[in-house]
Amino acid sequence: MFIWSRYDVWKMNFRLYQNPRVSKTLALLVLLVTAVCDSASGYHGNKSYYGNKSLEKSQAKVEILTDSSLRDVDRRFLSLALGPKLIQHGTLLPLLRSERFQTLAAGLAPAFLRLGGTAEDFLIFQPTQEDISKLASGPELDICTLNKNESTKWEGLGIGANETEGKVFKNFTMSEVEWDHLNSFTRCVGYDFIFGLNVLLRNGSLWDSSNAQLLLNYTAARGFKVNWELGNEPNRLQKLSNRTVNATTLGQDFRKLRSLLSSSPAFKNSILAGPDTTRPKNKTLRFLQRFLQVAASVLDAVTWHQYYIDGRTAVLDNFTDPTLLDMLARQITAINRVVNMTAPSLPVWLGETSSAWGGGAPELSDSFVAGFMWLDKLGLAAQLSLDVVMRQSLFEANYALISKDLDPLPDYWLSLLYKQLVGSRVLKVQVTDGSEVRVTNSSEEQRTAGEMDRKSARIRVYAHCTNPNSPQRYQNGSVTLYVLNLHQDHRAAVRLGGHLAFKKVDKYLLTPHGEEGLTSRHVELNGRKLVMVDDRTLPELGPQKLPSNTTLLMPPLTFGFFVIPDAQATACM
Repeated sequence: MFIWSRYDVWKMNFRLYQNPRVSKTLALLVLLVTAVCDSASGYHGNKSYYGNKSLEKSQAKVEILTDSSLRDVDRRFLSLALGPKLIQHGTLLPLLRSERFQTLAAGLAPAFLRLGGTAEDFLIFQPTQEDISKLASGPELDICTLNKNESTKWEGLGIGANETEGKVFKNFTMSEVEWDHLNSFTRCVGYDFIFGLNVLLRNGSLWDSSNAQLLLNYTAARGFKVNWELGNEPNRLQKLSNRTVNATTLGQDFRKLRSLLSSSPAFKNSILAGPDTTRPKNKTLRFLQRFLQVAASVLDAVTWHQYYIDGRTAVLDNFTDPTLLDMLARQITAINRVVNMTAPSLPVWLGETSSAWGGGAPELSDSFVAGFMWLDKLGLAAQLSLDVVMRQSLFEANYALISKDLDPLPDYWLSLLYKQLVGSRVLKVQVTDGSEVRVTNSSEEQRTAGEMDRKSARIRVYAHCTNPNSPQRYQNGSVTLYVLNLHQDHRAAVRLGGHLAFKKVDKYLLTPHGEEGLTSRHVELNGRKLVMVDDRTLPELGPQKLPSNTTLLMPPLTFGFFVIPDAQATACM
C-alpha cells in the first residue's frame, strides 16, 4: 500500500498556498508524484532495503554531450595527503615500509602525496650529521624492494585516531632517515611528492629560510624530485600558535622561496603551490586576494582547504543532505572569482579536503555514508575548474581512506574505482528529472517556490571520458558516468538520452555491507564484498553487464559508476 510523504505534502501545500496561480489539477499531480512506499522505513540499517524492487522510482533522463569536452583535469586529479604527526609520533617508518600499505597506495597512483597540515609549521629538519655531502653519499634506499627480514612489521598506529588530539603544538624534528623514506615511498608507488615547509621559522616579521635551505641542499644532493608549499592555513595561525603572518608578508615569503628554488638546477621544475587558506569566508577571500597580488607570479597553483561540517557535531543525515553538498559549488565559485581577478592563468587546487574538519566525524567519516560527500565533491570540482583535489587523508584520523589496521575503508574502494574508470576529460551533462514540477509564466521567485523538493539535486550525474589506462581495458571513445542517488526512499531510474540510449552498459554499483547500513565500514560492488586478496594484491573490480536500452536503476542512498564501452564519443577519441 502507498502512503503520502507527510513532509512533501506539507511542504507542497505551503508552497501552493503561497502561489495561488497553481491549479488544483497541478496540485493533485504533485501529490501523486510524492507518493512513497511505506515499506521503506529503516533505510539507515536495513540491508534488504537496497534490494526492494517495490519502492517508488524517481525518473531522470541524462543527456551527455559527447562531441566536445568541457575541460581536462590533471591526471593526478584525485590526490592524497598524510600528516606530519606521523613523524612526530614515530609511526611513519613502519607505515611506509609495510607491504600492505604500499599495495594500497600504489592502487591510487598517479597522484600527488602531500605531507602537510597543522603540524608542518612546527617541523624542523635536523640531519644526523652536519656534513650534508657526506650524508647524501650513502646508499640509496629502495623501500619497495626491502627484504622482508629488513622491513618493519606494522603493529598499529600507536596514537589516537583523531589527528587533533592534544591542542598544544610543539616543535619536533625530522631527520634524513624519514626524508629518505618519504621520497623512496612516493617514487616506488607512483606518487609525486609535495612537502609543506615551516612558515613559523622567522626572523622578526620575515621568514627564516635557513632550515629550508638545509633541506633543499640535502634533497638536491640526493637527487630527489620534490614539490613545495610554505605554511598551512596561514590565515588562522593565531589560533594555533598565537602568531600571525599577514597576506602581504606571506607573499614575500613565497617570493623568497621561489628564489631559493630557482637558484638550484635540481628544483627548476618543482611546483610551488599555496597559500593553503581555509574555506572561503569574507576574511579568507581578502587574505587570498592580497596574497596573490604579491605572490601570483611565483606560484604554479593556488591551494585552499574545504570541509563541509564540524566532526564533533556531525550527524548521519548531514552526509546526504543536498543543501549541504551544494555549499561546495558556492565556495568554489567564490575562490575562482578571486583567482580570476588576480591570477587568471593559475590552476586552482583543493589542497586539503574531506568531509568534516577536526579529524573527521567518528563512525561516519570512515563509513559508507561518507562516500556521498566524496564522490559529489570529485564531480563538482572537475566541472567547476579545479585541477587537483587532495584527500585528507590517506591514513590517520577518522576521515582516512585506510584504517589504523591497514584495512581499506569504503572511501578507499570508491577512490580506487574512480581511479580505474574515470579519465581526465570532463563531459557536459544535462539531467532532466521527470518528477520535478515547475510553475511556468511566473517570476524567478515563484518558480523557485513552485518546484517540488528539487529532486534533480537528489539524483546527481557526472560524466568523463573513460580512463584510457583502465585495467578493464576500455577502448577509446568510452564514457564513464558516476551517479549518486540521494533519495532516502526512492530508487533512481536513470535513462540515457540520444544515441547512448541504445548502447550496452557496464555497471559498478556500490552498496554498504552488513547490518550497519550506511555506517558500515565495508562495501559491496555489485553485491560482492570488497576485500584485499592478500597484502600484495587488490581484487579485480569487475562490472555487471547490462543490455542496451536499459534503465539504470539505483537503490536509495547508493552511488556507482556506469561505463558505456561503445559510446564512440568524439571527445574521447
